[in-house]
Amino acid sequence: MVHVEITESALNGDSQVMPRAIEHFHEMGLEVWMDDFGSGYSSLNVLKDYRFDVIQIDMVFLRKFDERSKVIVRSICEMAHSLGIRTVAEGVETKEQFAFLEEVGCTYAQGYLFGKPRPVQEFFEALRHPENFREKAEAV
Repeated sequence: MVHVEITESALNGDSQVMPRAIEHFHEMGLEVWMDDFGSGYSSLNVLKDYRFDVIQIDMVFLRKFDERSKVIVRSICEMAHSLGIRTVAEGVETKEQFAFLEEVGCTYAQGYLFGKPRPVQEFFEALRHPENFREKAEAV
C-alpha cells in the first residue's frame, strides 16, 4: 500500500490547501499518515480537523520509556482507535517496548528491534533470502 506522510508542521501553512490535498490523496486511493505525532504543538486539533488513516507516534515517547510515557502512548492508541485511526510507534528498540505496544493495541511498530535502515541494494539482497526476515521476526 502506497501512502503519503505529512508532518504536523506542514499543516500550519495555508488552511485551505492541505484539507483539499489530503482529500485528493484519499480520492487517489492513497492512505494519509501523520508523521511524528506528539512532537508538535497542536496535534489534537490536527486530528480533529484532518482525516488521517494512520498516526505515527513520535519516537521520543519510547526514548524515555517510563510510566508517564506509557500513559501517554496508551492514551494515544486508545484515542486513535476510537477515531478509527491506526497507529505506528517509531523507534522500537526493545522487546519490553514491543510487548507494551502490543498490550495497548498499537497497530504497527518500527525500529531497530526489527532491523536497521539499510541501503536499497542491501534491502533487495535481503529480500532474496526471506528466511532472514523470519528469523528476526521469531526472535521478537
